[in-house]
Amino acid sequence: MAYNGFLIKVGNYAIPFKYMKADSYTAYRSIQDLDSYRDANGVLHRTALTHVPNKVEFETPAMLTDKTFSELMSNIQTNFTNANERKASVTMYVPETNEYVTQDMYMPDITPKIYHADSKKIQYDSIRLAFIGY
Repeated sequence: MAYNGFLIKVGNYAIPFKYMKADSYTAYRSIQDLDSYRDANGVLHRTALTHVPNKVEFETPAMLTDKTFSELMSNIQTNFTNANERKASVTMYVPETNEYVTQDMYMPDITPKIYHADSKKIQYDSIRLAFIGY
């Protein structure tokens, strides 16, 4: 399926573009071999696997407030299929093939960095969010 108006969907939640820094989206379709070898003539014999872990990541724009960051994370967390693993069914757009791929993925640790805080709100630097396939 060609591009359909979103880049990444976690469960049923299509992450809005307002939460993505414009030039930060990357989607990585991995290729892995199983028992590949070169024969006596130097010819490579490959067995490419059909199921490999994919990866998708993006950065949030700088200056998200605690309220907007909490809204983003709440919507992502609501769609976890296993909260302890931060596991979810993730659909990602892959520019290389102009299609979407859906895979069970986990969200690795995130490290929000506070840019500014006062008595009314917190503002964050850009935050990297990623999902890695199982």
